[in-house]
Amino acid sequence: MKVNIFVQVLIVCSFYELADSQSAADLAAYAKKQQECIKELKIPANEATQITANKDVSNPSAAYKCYHDCLYKKMGLMAPDGKANDERIVKYAQARFSAPVDKIKTKLTDCMTGVKKVPNACEHIYNLELCMSKALTA
Repeated sequence: MKVNIFVQVLIVCSFYELADSQSAADLAAYAKKQQECIKELKIPANEATQITANKDVSNPSAAYKCYHDCLYKKMGLMAPDGKANDERIVKYAQARFSAPVDKIKTKLTDCMTGVKKVPNACEHIYNLELCMSKALTA
């Protein structure tokens, strides 16, 4: 009986470590894609510093607004046609914000319906990112 409980605890701990390392791997992939988008879009150094520090940029340039569109597409959060991959967005938000899944799903729905769709993809994804970031850090 004691061995059985020990094995169960060991299995639970192993799953926890796997989930934890997956989050670290996701964040490492995020950082790599982040740098790719910064270079591709030639984002000014002052904004690039803010991006890598995960801080808001006041008076963002057009390149900065396109950064989020670039990153979301590279990470598979958005398809090239602009359609959201909700499952990947939730997984990404969990790793980035350490928020509960239910809260992420609720805020994602709120932001998807609350952010006005504009023809400029960069502007739309930027506004969606602002909404999600504010909702999940509040």
